[in-house]
Amino acid sequence: MKLKQLFTSAAMAAALIGFGNPAQSAIMTDIVFLVDESGSMGTVQANLRNNIGLFASILSAGGVDAQYGLVGYGASAAQPRMISDLTDPASLATAAQGLQISGGFESGFSATAFALNAIDNQSDLFSYRPNAVKNIIIFTDEDNDSSSAAGFAVNGLAPSYAVVDGLLKQNNALFNAVVSFGGACLTADASCYVPLALANNGQQFDLNSLNTNNQQVVEDFVTAFANAKLQETIDFCDENPNAPGCNDNGGDPSVSEPSILALFGLGLLGLQLVRRRA
Repeated sequence: MKLKQLFTSAAMAAALIGFGNPAQSAIMTDIVFLVDESGSMGTVQANLRNNIGLFASILSAGGVDAQYGLVGYGASAAQPRMISDLTDPASLATAAQGLQISGGFESGFSATAFALNAIDNQSDLFSYRPNAVKNIIIFTDEDNDSSSAAGFAVNGLAPSYAVVDGLLKQNNALFNAVVSFGGACLTADASCYVPLALANNGQQFDLNSLNTNNQQVVEDFVTAFANAKLQETIDFCDENPNAPGCNDNGGDPSVSEPSILALFGLGLLGLQLVRRRA
């Protein structure tokens, strides 16, 4: 039996059951990137912009139907702003060219509240799908700067750790921190994003792997990061099968198992046909 025939049979089987078609995904997620716009973040911004397609392709191949949005925060105006509403990866990459590197005071807590449409009197609102898991990911080399949050409030309260933690839990949102290892933001204090991530179904990742001109290091990081996000989202739905996005179209994550078994069975059928013709 030829290897080419093996792959042909598997491909035919996958086509017959629609396996891998995003429209048939068991999990839907809306991901918003929060990107620090201070002067030290230029390389990170460029690498993120150039590799969003790689990140998205891994989630898609894993059976996750994702949309992507972008918040810039800490620029000269010191205010979080919508760079892109939820959209496809190519459109997000284009919009990301609008990120700035002119800031110096960054409130990631304000940016998180903004991403969740929770800032008092907020005008720019993200168009989350009602049946999607919310994923918030922050990219920064600084901890939270409360001084830049002046004028921003959530139900009249300053966007503190406790306030933002409550918002994330209220929205069943996952939170991830891509931060500089060895910096202040690895301490377990209330200005750090790592404890916030660990308290909200998330993880911490090393920003230094994005802050480099070595493209192999960048691609390796994005690949590992995307796979971690994929597994994290699947694990969340395994633990919370009734959460929005986890049961779309009757899509309890357990339905993926029969699909895989069907693919395997059809693949065997295809191999039998090939064998008879050989």
